Amino acid sequence: MPAPPTGSTRGRCWDVARYAGMSRLAALLLGYVSNAIVSDYDSSASLSLPAQSSAAQGIVRRLAHVVVRWDAFYFKHIAEAGYVYEQEHAFFPLLPLVMRAFARTALAPLDGWIGPQLVLVLAGVLVSNVCFVLASVALYKLGCGTLRSERLAYAAALLFVLAPSNMFMSAVYTESLFAYLVFSALLLVTRRRYAWAAVVLCASTLCRANGVVYAGFFWWDLVVQPCILRQRSSQKPAALRWFVGLAVQAARATALTAVAALGFVAFQALGRQMLCGHQQAVAQNHDMRPYCSGAATVYGFVQAHYWDVGFMRYYTPNQIPNFALAVPMVVLALCGMWAYVVSDPVRAATLGMRSHKAEGANGALLGSAYLGDSLLPHMYLWALLLFVAVTTMHVQVITRFFSSVPAVFWYAAHVVCGSAGAGAGAGGGDSGRSWRRRAVVWYFVGYGMAGVVLFSNFFPPA
Repeated sequence: MPAPPTGSTRGRCWDVARYAGMSRLAALLLGYVSNAIVSDYDSSASLSLPAQSSAAQGIVRRLAHVVVRWDAFYFKHIAEAGYVYEQEHAFFPLLPLVMRAFARTALAPLDGWIGPQLVLVLAGVLVSNVCFVLASVALYKLGCGTLRSERLAYAAALLFVLAPSNMFMSAVYTESLFAYLVFSALLLVTRRRYAWAAVVLCASTLCRANGVVYAGFFWWDLVVQPCILRQRSSQKPAALRWFVGLAVQAARATALTAVAALGFVAFQALGRQMLCGHQQAVAQNHDMRPYCSGAATVYGFVQAHYWDVGFMRYYTPNQIPNFALAVPMVVLALCGMWAYVVSDPVRAATLGMRSHKAEGANGALLGSAYLGDSLLPHMYLWALLLFVAVTTMHVQVITRFFSSVPAVFWYAAHVVCGSAGAGAGAGGGDSGRSWRRRAVVWYFVGYGMAGVVLFSNFFPPA
């Protein structure tokens, strides 16, 4: 269990929060300026927003031109009118619900000044940006507990502040809210507060579908870890007693996973209830949707039907530019996993049951905090999500898909900090890593800033 926060780490939390807030202001300002001087690729935002009738409304309307792009139109419409169209069920309800609640309470006095539509947009922007600041602090705390290296945790949090998904973290998107929920849940897992972690993950599955996979950390802590300890222990407990205890822990992990998945399951049930009554009414003239008559989910059908999401469907010549956009993040992920695996291949191949490396007193492998046993489940998660991203998704969204994967930022910090952030005993020449450090920093900063300009003017990628 990680040590309680000290005065030093509390100060670092404030530093991280301050830098995160400054980065959001800078991103919005850059988007605001670029939108003012570059013509929009698409004018849809103008058509969906109320006409300007006051100076205050004009300012917020200009902000809406920056942050209401691509998927943000769906979140805005759902917050306004609920789920009206079938394709809107690709977008989960937590962000629209929070936007609507915020608009009807704290921001309600602004209705008369800027109108209810712009109040909802303002609510979405505030939710995303506040959650980004909270997520950066949560990642720092999670890093302190998992890496057992405050310096590396701090560097990772600062790199999160500069994430390549930059503008998506400030726009009316779920990325910041989801990252905050996931980082908070993982932090609760490290503190063994599993029930609260399950509740937070339940909220995350009302935000994005991939929140469900983070429930694997319950199984790692409650089922796999006891097996590792037994395998590595010289004095093994009685077999029957140990197996009974493991069965109890497996039942506990199952219950926690069910709670975590409840948000996703409830949203699918709601979708069926809303859509299938209509489907049954028109079934005489049309084929009934598969989610009404079988085990298919509404979300899975909508993604495949409207966005052509599916295994290897994106592998067409037309998508080569989008694959090129994803290459840097894919390379970063492969390098991060490779560096971890080659440090102890036996550990990676045996779920940590065996290891050929000695550990230091702080629980990290001698040589680097990034290579410690505590990161092993994060590597498996990273590998799974990378496989999904490159085989099934629109691969150009990988930067924002990985914005909630802690290992991305831990490896980036490992590269940037080199031996200085890796813990005692780290080796390696600084000059040999300098080009990698520059490459990581310039990729984070350059891709993020370019994304702000493109997104704010409705240019791809989205």
